[in-house]
Amino acid sequence: MKSLHLPTIGLLTVWAAKFLAPLVGAAPAALEAPKVNKDEKHRRAADEFFAGQIPRLKVEVPPEQWQRLAKDERNYAEAMVTETTAAGPQIYQNVAVKLKGSAGSFQHLDAKPGMTLSFDKKGTDRFHGMKKIHLNNCAQDGTYLQELIAGEMSRMAGVPASRCSHAFVELNGRDLGLFVVKESFTKDFLATFFKNTDGDLYDGGFCAEVNENTEKDMGDPQDKTALRELIAACQEGDAAKRWERLGKILDIEKFITHCGMEAILCHWDGYSFNRNNYRFYRDPESGKFIFFLHGMDQTFGDENFPMMRDFGAMVGSAVMRCPQGAAMYKERVAALHENVLLKEDWGARVTAEGKRVQNAIAAKDGRWAKEFEGRIDEAKGRVTRRIAAVGRQIGALPKPAVFDLTGVVKIAKGWTFEPSGGGQGALVKMEGRDCLHLMAPEGGSPSWRAVQNLPAGKYRFEALARTRGVVAVDDEKGKGAGLRVSGGVKRINSVEGDSAWKPLIYEFDSPGGDIPLVAELRAAKGEVWFALDSLRLVKGR
Repeated sequence: MKSLHLPTIGLLTVWAAKFLAPLVGAAPAALEAPKVNKDEKHRRAADEFFAGQIPRLKVEVPPEQWQRLAKDERNYAEAMVTETTAAGPQIYQNVAVKLKGSAGSFQHLDAKPGMTLSFDKKGTDRFHGMKKIHLNNCAQDGTYLQELIAGEMSRMAGVPASRCSHAFVELNGRDLGLFVVKESFTKDFLATFFKNTDGDLYDGGFCAEVNENTEKDMGDPQDKTALRELIAACQEGDAAKRWERLGKILDIEKFITHCGMEAILCHWDGYSFNRNNYRFYRDPESGKFIFFLHGMDQTFGDENFPMMRDFGAMVGSAVMRCPQGAAMYKERVAALHENVLLKEDWGARVTAEGKRVQNAIAAKDGRWAKEFEGRIDEAKGRVTRRIAAVGRQIGALPKPAVFDLTGVVKIAKGWTFEPSGGGQGALVKMEGRDCLHLMAPEGGSPSWRAVQNLPAGKYRFEALARTRGVVAVDDEKGKGAGLRVSGGVKRINSVEGDSAWKPLIYEFDSPGGDIPLVAELRAAKGEVWFALDSLRLVKGR
């Protein structure tokens, strides 16, 4: 028997659908058009927006609502929003608007305010399927590209982060220029990453640690049982018990990926390094907390940002002080470098997105479009240099320390400078000796850091230091010039004022793993020199 050609089969299928279906009551399921539910329609509309053309948004706040907003810029007023694209205008009525931003980005109504637009009121059309969006003024990112690229990297790594696009914004007839449009942390956002969106969503607040006062955006605001469990696990003193308790309430693998991406992106203003710009969600499916990346407009700023550094926030410190956490982090950053940073041509991605913005600007202002070329190059340079630097750092990750027969290892290499809190650092000569130099002419807590991979045990960290004009500041980590290990107890060693070479000793117990050694200056002013040939670790006896 001859087989039917495909066209013949297609004709028979159409004939069957047209003439046989009425006889049996309905067409076969394979012939029905697939049904798309409301949530899927919203998701597709949002997808199209973030991949589509750059619109113009006209925000019009009537006089009485303007007065209300001027009186309390952080609370919502009512506005009308008109979106204009090549397809024509779309008007959104009854849109709630308030100002947004924190210390570095907040601007008042008479400047270029960042805004949150909520389309959540009954009868108000969603904005391309979304109930809420943010308009970021990019006061701290002149390229308008950093958060978009950082977000794409994060999502590729499996870390929840908002998508971004752009828009030209007008507020009550005043042209405010270009903004980044960012999706908000709504249930629509959660549905992208979680099967169940009925969990607890927390807002970390401004430079605030995870604690019982943390604001809950979703879920019962009075029920913070799980949050207290997370805090208690972090405060467990025994490393083995802490790891076990953390594993019950925190998705440790995803959290370590979150930490790795914060370091890769130089996200100094995130949770791990500034306790800022973060959200965390308790997934009802697993019962565990997962952290989101947020507020990434200042990423890629320091190409030499250390991959191995102190994760000073409560949760990061608790995880990394467990030997399993530190080991897992090293493996994860290597995997992120291989599977995220090297899998995509991120320089080309920056250029493509930058050109998309530039073309939209050109239709508005040719001179501005020409100037924006430099912004694209700036963003591309930051990203590509950072990726290269991460590769170099991963290649130089610490290997197990090798002690000599007397139980000593000298640490003359591998030091990186951190200006945290202000100050300067350089490798210099002092009295014929190579030295790590720190200066705090206007105060600060600069430091030099080196990571050593150590077995569990007792150790002494030693060095010689001399100072000039050090006016010490005493805090929870120590005072003046001195030595410590990151995450360890407060140091009591200190050099102040004008001092000749003085020995410093810091004794500590290592749980095993990578231990960041710190030579630092905590002062209102002054400078210190640490002799490189004197920096060493001694095994305890």
